[in-house]
Amino acid sequence: MAIKQHLSRRAFGALWLSAALLVGVACAAENGQRVVTLSPQVPISIDVAQAFLRQHRVVNNAEDINELAYVVAGEERRLMSGAGDKFYVRGDVLRHAQVGIYRQSSTYQTLDGALLGVELINVGTARHVSDDGDIAQLEVLSSHQEVRVNDLVLPLPEPALGSELIPRAPLTSVEGRIIAVPDGVRFIGRLQIVTLDLGRLDGLLPGHVLQVEQQGERVSDPRSEEMIQLPSTEAGSVMVFKPFDHVSYGLVVQASRVLEVGDHVSSSVR
Repeated sequence: MAIKQHLSRRAFGALWLSAALLVGVACAAENGQRVVTLSPQVPISIDVAQAFLRQHRVVNNAEDINELAYVVAGEERRLMSGAGDKFYVRGDVLRHAQVGIYRQSSTYQTLDGALLGVELINVGTARHVSDDGDIAQLEVLSSHQEVRVNDLVLPLPEPALGSELIPRAPLTSVEGRIIAVPDGVRFIGRLQIVTLDLGRLDGLLPGHVLQVEQQGERVSDPRSEEMIQLPSTEAGSVMVFKPFDHVSYGLVVQASRVLEVGDHVSSSVR
């Protein structure tokens, strides 16, 4: 809750989704694509998603990270820098724009251990001051954590939400799982942000809506005493707002049950 409040305070733009996604997918098609039906509800603010995009991003692998500019030292050999401090970066840095300072966070993997991506968390913003060869001096403009050696420097992302967010079903059949919750909680409810193990290369786009199902329990048959699997249960809906190559961030727009990491998501409609 504290993280959501923090992100809401930092949100920019008054972007609202005027209805919750509740009742699956309409029979009507728009350019051959199923359109998700909207039912009137209390408006959902997705300012939290806008601000989230300024704070979180994903790169594919360590090789991509090694190509990014990185902090080599603070001024006067400081190990940590804050707002107003200058520090030194090695690599390509934008000269006439604010840049973001990021730190490696979660590593996302498939169930069999294959790498899906590495999450980066924004720790502040900076501006270019000067450079000498491949070493640039930057000044910290703002920070919510201390800037440290080996933090990464990237251009800030452009706002990505807007007319793209037309709630609709994916054109192709996709199946995956909720693999993480960025604020680290175990149980997930409506309006929380989740990470999915599906991305652009799986056909996902901003606005795509996936249904969430929870696997049924394994119980003992009272007569045969064999273990049987109960059917899966529909549990909610997630709307993708930022897909990367192999993972996506999504907003839980409906939850009839408490969701959990590991729950199944798919484009199927019952």
